[in-house]
Amino acid sequence: MKIIKLVLVLGFFVPSILWGQNKNRFSLQTGLMHCFFDGSPVMNTKYPSKAIKPFNGVLINSVGLSFQRNFSAKSSISIDFMHFFEGYSKTFQELKKNQVYERAFNTATLNYNRLVNLNERFNFVYGGGVNYRFGQDVVTVAYGNFGGLGYEFLNEVVKRSDFGINLLCGIEYTPIRRLTFYSKIDLLGFIYMVDKEAHEKLRDTYDMENYPNRLDLSLKLGIGFNF
Repeated sequence: MKIIKLVLVLGFFVPSILWGQNKNRFSLQTGLMHCFFDGSPVMNTKYPSKAIKPFNGVLINSVGLSFQRNFSAKSSISIDFMHFFEGYSKTFQELKKNQVYERAFNTATLNYNRLVNLNERFNFVYGGGVNYRFGQDVVTVAYGNFGGLGYEFLNEVVKRSDFGINLLCGIEYTPIRRLTFYSKIDLLGFIYMVDKEAHEKLRDTYDMENYPNRLDLSLKLGIGFNF
């Protein structure tokens, strides 16, 4: 009789526990810093446009969404979509040549993640995946001097429709079951870059040997809602 009662009790609670676990997460995130390894500033803090940006221009325009689905306590997949827009006005102010003047692109990423539990509230996460980036870069290559009228700059536009892979690691903090804060380092490397004609022109005509750089290293901060 006691065994029957125990089975009935377990049968009542086990489904409740399973259904009570949060298997999904929807997140808002920002790329606090981006390093493209080409001389562009990691954090855009010294330009006139900073007055219209959050926190006096410290945050670049790198924002996005993420959806994560947990398969177990140690593994998940996630889909990220990030929008990036930044203009480096100091390029023109200091008459710098062969440098990226503006970036505007979107990046979609599919990741597989592994989780290591550190304690009740903290987890270490690592993983990797594949990504697709589309948009454009604007590269300043030359200037024309019009005397008292000032300078006119010559730009080359590079289309982005590129495929790559990425590696990531980070820390998650979950103060309550429904809410998670996280930070992660995300390294993207682009294997296939579509605009080969523009790349060859920049290299052969303007001696830009360091462009395009295939890497994007970022520090991302996010807040996730678990359900």
